[in-house]
Amino acid sequence: MAEENEQLTPEEVREIRQGYNFILRLAANDPTGSIEQFWKDLRKVIRDAAGDTTIINAYVDREFPKVEYFRDLYGAQAEAEIEAARPEFARDVERAVDLKRQTVNDLIEQYGIVLPEGQLDLLAREAWRSDWERDEIFTNLRPFLESTIAGEADLMGTAGDFETDLMSWASRNGLNLSRQAAAKYITNLTTGAQTFDDVKADLRRTYLAGMFPAWSDRIEAGFDPEVLFEPYRDTARRLLEVEDVGFDDPVLKSALQRVDANGKPVQMPLYEFEQEIRKDPRWQTTDNAYKTYTDVGTDLLKMFGFR
Repeated sequence: MAEENEQLTPEEVREIRQGYNFILRLAANDPTGSIEQFWKDLRKVIRDAAGDTTIINAYVDREFPKVEYFRDLYGAQAEAEIEAARPEFARDVERAVDLKRQTVNDLIEQYGIVLPEGQLDLLAREAWRSDWERDEIFTNLRPFLESTIAGEADLMGTAGDFETDLMSWASRNGLNLSRQAAAKYITNLTTGAQTFDDVKADLRRTYLAGMFPAWSDRIEAGFDPEVLFEPYRDTARRLLEVEDVGFDDPVLKSALQRVDANGKPVQMPLYEFEQEIRKDPRWQTTDNAYKTYTDVGTDLLKMFGFR
């Protein structure tokens, strides 16, 4: 004997109808009309099934995944949308969205991300819908972080801190790094994809080794030009009697990019560098030059017996 299907009482049928009424709330935001059509068909199934739960449940299981509005949503997203449409859950949903909104806001402030108008609320709701944790929220914020860094506005938060550190290091080592060229590195630093040591090693290899070929092996080994060339810069500062000598100074550039007769990069000894500095017109007006000339004159006078 075939097993009899469980039958619903009239009261239970009414409860099913009332319970599914919340789906109609979704229909207002469904341009495809698929939700409304699903509900209309479901009502007919409920009526025609005469309370047979097997028929009703089979229809829902079979047809609900086909509803176009839900087609691109996985289970948790669909459940969230359904929950949001039920009036009795409205306050709970809003509180949950607010918590996600706070997390999104904390992250954009921490990393200095600039969001387009209205995007904060959209991300907060999607974070609730998809049940994103903090790291997943940050992953979905990354495109906005990248666009912020690639833009022209002053960077704030962690991104701004990394920009300051990176640009300062580049400048101290004679590298004129543009914001555009630095954007990839700032993004990687901010997201943790690279450490500062990783970035410096890459910049030494990619830029600095080629700028100072005679010292390329030492630079690639981890020596910063700031430290490597300090004796040259200190000599130039002392002889030219200036506060600083930048990497773009002609006399320093000439020494650090010297080549031999065959065009091969060579390192200039410090004593030769001192001689080059004394050929610079700036040296002629220094106290150091005056003292040198005076000493030479005194020596000549002594040679001729005048002193």
